[in-house]
Amino acid sequence: MYIPRSILVLLLIVYLLFLLSADWINQASGAWYRPFMVGFLVVLIASWSHREQDSDEF
Repeated sequence: MYIPRSILVLLLIVYLLFLLSADWINQASGAWYRPFMVGFLVVLIASWSHREQDSDEF
């Protein structure tokens, strides 16, 4: 089964971000937009890695 490179990169980043920053995101004294910043970074990195694929590649 073929898994696109952009999906693999997205999964790797989500896994690493969750492990490294779960406590930082869930702090009660933190800013309300912290989880949204992390999600935005994940979307940006996934779109950047998907951009480099050829249009014929699935």
